[in-house]
Amino acid sequence: MPIKKRNPEQSVFPVPSPYATAAQLCAQYQISRATWWRWSNTDNFPKPYRFGRTVRWDVAAVEAYLQRREA
Repeated sequence: MPIKKRNPEQSVFPVPSPYATAAQLCAQYQISRATWWRWSNTDNFPKPYRFGRTVRWDVAAVEAYLQRREA
């Protein structure tokens, strides 16, 4: 029986913590990783948090940024 590999780009929402990876947020907002990195390099975008080797963003801060951007 072959072992099924887990795709790290796929995630389950809602996010179980207040922080999410770029892959999780890309899936939530249905955007590409290139778009995510372009957004994250803008001046007012929330800064990421590093947890060991992983980088995560505050989900509420990203949502607030996108709401301000739409207004």
